[in-house]
Amino acid sequence: MKNIGKCKKWRILACIGILCMLFACADHMLQDDERSTTRRSKNKNRELTSSAAKEWFESNYAPVVTTRTSGGEGKELAIKPYWDKAKESNRGRFEVVETPTLSKGMHIILDEETTKHWQPGMKADYIRNTTKMVVLKDLVTNKTRSFIMVFVGSYDYLTRSRNMGRNSYLYREPDYDGMVLYYAINGTFINGWRYSNGKLVGYISPSYNEQGESSAQTRGYYDCHDVYTTEYRQDCHDEYELVGGDMETGLIYDIVNYCDYIPYTTSYQDCHYVEDSTSDNDDDDNWWNNPYPPGGAGNETNPVKPGSNNSPKAKKIFRNSNMTEANWKVLEKMLDKILADCMGEALYNGLANFLNGQTLTIQFSNGSDGLFSGNGATAGITLGSQMESNQLFHEMMHAYRAYQETLSSYKGSNMNGEIEAWYAQYLYTSRLPEYPGSKWEERDNTDPRRVAIKNLTNIIDNKGNIRSGASVGELELEIANTVVPTFHENYYPADKYPFDYDRPGLENFTNLKKLTINC
Repeated sequence: MKNIGKCKKWRILACIGILCMLFACADHMLQDDERSTTRRSKNKNRELTSSAAKEWFESNYAPVVTTRTSGGEGKELAIKPYWDKAKESNRGRFEVVETPTLSKGMHIILDEETTKHWQPGMKADYIRNTTKMVVLKDLVTNKTRSFIMVFVGSYDYLTRSRNMGRNSYLYREPDYDGMVLYYAINGTFINGWRYSNGKLVGYISPSYNEQGESSAQTRGYYDCHDVYTTEYRQDCHDEYELVGGDMETGLIYDIVNYCDYIPYTTSYQDCHYVEDSTSDNDDDDNWWNNPYPPGGAGNETNPVKPGSNNSPKAKKIFRNSNMTEANWKVLEKMLDKILADCMGEALYNGLANFLNGQTLTIQFSNGSDGLFSGNGATAGITLGSQMESNQLFHEMMHAYRAYQETLSSYKGSNMNGEIEAWYAQYLYTSRLPEYPGSKWEERDNTDPRRVAIKNLTNIIDNKGNIRSGASVGELELEIANTVVPTFHENYYPADKYPFDYDRPGLENFTNLKKLTINC
């Protein structure tokens, strides 16, 4: 009986324990539910709902829009957003609604490799795109814009995957391989990205025919090459076909519909950066808190027309009659960021004063990421396709210095100028709000040249003055014994980048002093 009593007690205790666990779990689930009500669902927008997106779109565009994705050559294509299949999503400061598109007839874009394996009329269920109409709202600026997004998978991806349709504006399949192309509603190409196994590896831009001037590279470079897509459109027409009858009783004709597949080839530039920087990652949440998220940054509702007053700051000091307005806008955004910094504002204004109404040439080149060429009337700056504001700042420092030197003194002190430009660039970049924990901070702590430049902050301050406890002699020794040899050993050979040892230590930071006098 005692044993039976003990068993009953243990059973009661076990039941009580299980009940406590259940109540604890239920309480925890209730707490989770409470928290989830305050957290925005990834698939449910607060402001840009599907109905709100449709209302916005139809108030700015016709329900059926006419577009073309092959520039002036392509045939116009009427497309319509399929609002019944609209999906909501969000990330950072952006809310997105995207829909499949409806169009009459076949329309497909293929890369070069896929084009080699397929011809119109061949049965191949792997031949497909994912095309979506995107409506994007910035919750910070309250601006909404729309564009067309097309996923063009590689031949390998198309033949092995059946998940193409899962890719979206905010999501890429982990094994996605191919391109994502963005177009304005009227069909104007905006930009694009290339992926390999789900990783961003290249930037797609319009193809440029002009090459930059041959010049020494100041840092890394962009490895760019042309890529081609072939777009097939169905061109259908009716013909009368004799089906019976004779001359006495009359001929009988039937109307037959024939469709031809018309190919259009488009070239783009595919670039990836080599040496100094790593590619941005579209999974980085910081990117989605930037006012210009990856891809689809253009807006047809506020078109930029050549010769207009758009990008006034960029066009005040730069010129390029052949550069696209999309790149002018990129340049303007870089300058906006530079002008937000006190030293950067002084640099821009100082350069504008030296130019006195004249302009420098500016171009995005195929082969290098950044250089300044001071060749008289053709003096200017060449940038790579994905240049950042800190790199433009660096080249503007060279231009600013060039206007205060003779050609011989400038060339004879190339290394002196590089040291000042790199130091000013470090000061500018390290003050950006996104700098802590960024790729720029990492490279400043790992690249031997950047480490040598950063260490100068122990001797001179942000205005080029000697710090308390340091001396000019210490600065001169650090430059001569550490900074100059480090650069000469890493991509800055002494024959192309001579150092003028007759310039005292602080004289190497004369321009920095001028630019920060009011900061």
